[in-house]
Amino acid sequence: MNCDHIVPRSLLRFAGFTVLASMAMTVYGGEKTAAGASPRMVFAHYMVCIPTYGGGSKLDDYKREIQDAQQRGIDGFALNCGNWTKREQYYKTRSTMIYEAAGTLGTDFKLFFSADGVSPEEAADMVCSFGEHPNQFRHNGKPVLSTFAGTTAWGTKIVELIRAAGKDVVFVPYYYPREVTEMPQQKHVDQVFNDNPALDGFFFFGAAGTGEQIANSNRLLAHKWLGAGKVFMASVTPYYRGFGGNYRCFETRGFQASSAEWEGLIQDGATWVEMVTWNDWGEDSYLAPFGPPEQTKFWDGHWGPLLSHTAYLDASRYYIDWYKTGAPPRITQDALYYFYRLHPKSVPGIVKPDDKARKTGLPGGADKLQDTVFVTLFLTAPARLAIHSGETEKTFEVEAGVRHVELPFAPGKQRFVLKRGEQVLIDKTGEHEISGTDAWGNFNYFSGSAKTPRQ
Repeated sequence: MNCDHIVPRSLLRFAGFTVLASMAMTVYGGEKTAAGASPRMVFAHYMVCIPTYGGGSKLDDYKREIQDAQQRGIDGFALNCGNWTKREQYYKTRSTMIYEAAGTLGTDFKLFFSADGVSPEEAADMVCSFGEHPNQFRHNGKPVLSTFAGTTAWGTKIVELIRAAGKDVVFVPYYYPREVTEMPQQKHVDQVFNDNPALDGFFFFGAAGTGEQIANSNRLLAHKWLGAGKVFMASVTPYYRGFGGNYRCFETRGFQASSAEWEGLIQDGATWVEMVTWNDWGEDSYLAPFGPPEQTKFWDGHWGPLLSHTAYLDASRYYIDWYKTGAPPRITQDALYYFYRLHPKSVPGIVKPDDKARKTGLPGGADKLQDTVFVTLFLTAPARLAIHSGETEKTFEVEAGVRHVELPFAPGKQRFVLKRGEQVLIDKTGEHEISGTDAWGNFNYFSGSAKTPRQ
């Protein structure tokens, strides 16, 4: 299949790993900044090259994706285009259909482009072609354009071309620092900021890292860009595991990393949020629902079996509402979300599923993973959770609110029983068992959920 983003986004070698620290929930105020005078918005990074329902997706398929996102509080898609018209015409064709789908639904779902390695002329055409569409995301009356990577000279040329065409733009790119790193520290933040004084703001594409690292980079970038009265678009990523030359992974302790990233950006006062990603199947950062949790066959097996990440998306709704309103929502329904790999970290996986050689090995960072089942609970009142992992069992007394518990996993079925007093609120067995020897899940996380009726 011809798709630019089936190859890794970055050729960076794995150089280190920070174990995610224990994260207790903290309440933040969430005040608006000068750059965030418009409503806070949450977007999802959408890979135009690999739609959820296949390369032949029709209008109704895109409408279904938009509805799936909007039902969970997502306000729009950032349409990542690694080409436009020069080599592969389908990028503009599919983008046209996505805009049409959003318009047909009439639900004010917003769209903007994330230019990725295209020419300045192609990036400018994205804005000039769709900037006046009713579903185009606009800030201060101007269409928004973002990027994945790029250079200062490239971005400057894009803006010049748009303005030469009599249009305008709010340009909020993501640039790597000159000393290339995926998790920028203060010196990197300062360098990019100082080199780009004309930018309207900045986006952090934080994917390949731990939750602690992503939250830290979000914080540094927010302080710099918001402090200058500009836009900052933060990122939240569920999980990351690449393939091929990018065969590496990062521990996220189930939903705990995402929780920390959300809490951090709420405290930081980020102007917007971009969830990274909706549908990057090749790097396992996807959030999009594509079927029931037991379903694993997808895109003709190009990336091997894929595991549901829908629980990451559904658990995020609490934080999406918190971010938008500035206050933690009242929990009105007991819910649990479970996360686990389907094999121990010592069992080799397939380095590149579409390679006929089927070479096996351990991804970079595998030694830092935890053979643990993680559960995140949203409780209306204190309750008792029993986790049955294979032949092991442990019971936890859990307070009301958002809580995280964990247990070293054992091969076999994974069962979760939530009680309040003698009443069984939830009794759920995970859709996939954990194997002690078969790495068919290939270092991906599986997620699932269970809920009680709303009170």
